[in-house]
Amino acid sequence: MQKVEVGETVESVQARIIGILGELTADWDLDLTMGPDTTMVADIGFASIDFIQLVVAIENAYKRKLGFQDLLMRNGSYVSDLSVREFAVFVADRLSDDATSATMPSPAVTPPAGTSAVSPSAAVLDTVPERERITAEKLATFRAGIARRNLPDDGTPRNPRALFVLSPPRSGSTLLRVILAGSSRLFAPPELHLLPYATMGDRLRALSGEHTDHLLDGAVRALMQLNGWPAEGARAFVARCEQQNMSTKAFYGLLQKPLQGERLLVDKTPTYVIDVDILRRIEREFEGALYIHLQRHPCGMVRSYEESKLERLMPMIREGDFGSRELAELTWLTAQTNTLEFSREVPAERWLSLRYEDLVTQPEAMVRRICTFAGIPFEPAMVNPYEEMDQRMTDGVDNASKMSGDLKFHLHHGINPEAATRWQRYYTEGILGAQTRELARQLGY
Repeated sequence: MQKVEVGETVESVQARIIGILGELTADWDLDLTMGPDTTMVADIGFASIDFIQLVVAIENAYKRKLGFQDLLMRNGSYVSDLSVREFAVFVADRLSDDATSATMPSPAVTPPAGTSAVSPSAAVLDTVPERERITAEKLATFRAGIARRNLPDDGTPRNPRALFVLSPPRSGSTLLRVILAGSSRLFAPPELHLLPYATMGDRLRALSGEHTDHLLDGAVRALMQLNGWPAEGARAFVARCEQQNMSTKAFYGLLQKPLQGERLLVDKTPTYVIDVDILRRIEREFEGALYIHLQRHPCGMVRSYEESKLERLMPMIREGDFGSRELAELTWLTAQTNTLEFSREVPAERWLSLRYEDLVTQPEAMVRRICTFAGIPFEPAMVNPYEEMDQRMTDGVDNASKMSGDLKFHLHHGINPEAATRWQRYYTEGILGAQTRELARQLGY
């Protein structure tokens, strides 16, 4: 019997994991008695997002980061399944490490039987069939499927200055948001999902579906942090705003008022860049807004999208018949085209272009650039995004597994410079369409 901590064994860890699984699947209508050999996918029916919710819940239970990426990923691909016991053994091993082990390279983990992984010697994909290549026609079809929004100005005074992070999904915006949340001069809550909707009632109707309702939680978490409210109080307040059909412009004002001009509101919501008219709304409704255009190589974004295997949470896009890789590239191309078009309408002193690759390989230098741009002092805590995580609002409203943003953030315990170029193990730029390659060159890739 393996010792872990006082009163902890592999068996006791296993029991706790079974209890957590029971809570996570309480409304799944499972006819199953869980035990050590119960598997997450074959027996319980987990999707990738469920794995991440489970590991976040386990880390919450033990109040520490455990480095679950070493269990869930093999050479850049997710394992296909894991049993309760495999989880328990991994957790027990990590709990038994002393405090200094967190700074050492993670030990190798033997892949569980039946898991799948990409071999380091697997061939790099340097082309795709012509039917899968992104063309101007596919881009036109994709853009035609983006739901349009009626976003007239209501004539009320502009809100104070705010800082907007503009990037498509899978571009590192959650990492950047958490870095910014480490500044005492910035207020950077989880994704707010406000700009695409004229009113809070519109927002509720658009996002209250089964796969998108968690996107409503960013505003709730922001109010909890601003006002010291419990979750139920913040949710009740948002519900009143929805019932009154308050304008989202007015709701932004409510978020900014407690900041008293001493802190700058940061909004990073990847859906904004999918429609240039949404971006133009910022200029109409905010006084001298600042923008960080967060860029990532298209192959890096596409690879991150594919390997995450998460449900697409872009509620304004109808997926049509596109495959996963096509959707990722089309989203990147549309987002960057819109952002560059919008940038020509904004004074240069209010615009900062930043590469994800530079952020993960030179974090302090890039954060100092951001601070200079925003007119705030550099604070060392900013480049330690996995410290003081409650203050950085990575814990969600009810639990961290419901954070509005990239849940994969919770799989890591530090900024990883290898993330900048890891896609090169799988792709070359030959997989990209001509328009994508040309736009990437314009961005300096």
